[in-house]
Amino acid sequence: MPMPATQPELQESKARLRKSHRKSRYGCANCKIRRVKCDESKPRCLKCVSFGVGCTYETGVSEMQLDFSGSFRVDMTPTGQPSFALPLPRSLPDLPTYLPLVGARPNELYQVGPFDRDLLKKFRECSVLTVGPKDAAMLFQAHALEFSINSPFLTHLILAFALLYDMHTTGRRDKQKTAALAFHFYHGVSLFNAKLSKPVEHAEKDALWAAAALTGASAFADVKDAEPADTWPLSSTPTDLDWLKMTGGKQAVYNITNPIRPASLFNASCSHFLDPPARVGSEILNLLPEFVQFYNLDELSTPKNNPYHCAATVLAQVMPLDCNRNTISKFLSFVGFPDPRFLRLLEQRDPRAMLLLAYWYAKALSPEHWWIWRRAIAEGPAICTFLEGAFSGDPELLELLEFPKAAFAAASVKHRSARAI
Repeated sequence: MPMPATQPELQESKARLRKSHRKSRYGCANCKIRRVKCDESKPRCLKCVSFGVGCTYETGVSEMQLDFSGSFRVDMTPTGQPSFALPLPRSLPDLPTYLPLVGARPNELYQVGPFDRDLLKKFRECSVLTVGPKDAAMLFQAHALEFSINSPFLTHLILAFALLYDMHTTGRRDKQKTAALAFHFYHGVSLFNAKLSKPVEHAEKDALWAAAALTGASAFADVKDAEPADTWPLSSTPTDLDWLKMTGGKQAVYNITNPIRPASLFNASCSHFLDPPARVGSEILNLLPEFVQFYNLDELSTPKNNPYHCAATVLAQVMPLDCNRNTISKFLSFVGFPDPRFLRLLEQRDPRAMLLLAYWYAKALSPEHWWIWRRAIAEGPAICTFLEGAFSGDPELLELLEFPKAAFAAASVKHRSARAI
């Protein structure tokens, strides 16, 4: 009989006596939240590393953040149900009762309980339909839980995504659900990476690509509710931009699974991604002449000689579009496979790189895609505030900043009105 793991099932448990121990006065914030003894290692304590959450020694932290720094380590050896939902049987597939864990004692497994099954049901009926474009969402709805029967890493990641959606739609992010989210995300990603480190069977490829998509969406969505002053780039944490850095690993998963292969269920939906043009073309007419000049997007610009070329030309292609279920793949091309130089510039708070990201946030800002919305409505205004303060003497930049500022202001008004209803 397997021994079920005790955490983080959201059920009441009997009180148990604890051994006396020396309390740490200088432990990290997350260990204090979890009420475990911190080993006080820096920059990240071992308890946070093993649990899969970020680690900070700052005071005043009230909730844990997922750690995306280890995602995709590849060894190359809306609250309501969308109208396009498929009719589904009332019962769930015959899912496993126990899930494997990383670093567990022999025979220790996680027991899937009633709360988990309720989350899986909500995932299939609602939250899955918010993942990507319409055709991909319907494929996820029809097949994701079936994939997870033989791919327990996917079950953990589905539970993590469902928890994020639940916390977003209810507006409640309590400590138990946050701990459950970190638990399932950590074990899901760890098992996922272990699978990628071995030769991949043909039958596993779609499950692996589904896991990569859910991990990416979860990374987008995991933004704590905070004031702009506490949000990147106005504040700094070790996990800043991890959600974007991990996409390099997603490219490796793309190469392994090849979701555009004829036999893949995701063939059609993945064919909509945009490729940055090697040379500037007619799409550049969608941008203001001042914007084109600001980024040196002339006939000599190429991905090799201009670190902004790829991001700017993809942005130019989506500028005339509204971000919706039919166009989301094109928008995701901006963050899908970013130029490493562009990522480094963002880390350095380069004004041109941040302005490009602010424009993309402003265009991708749609409540339909709640997992993008959460980050865009938090970081977009923070970028604008940072640029206005740090580059107040640059009239060219400030003029170009007017578009994203107006978009975020309008979205914030709608957001406050919706929450007040």
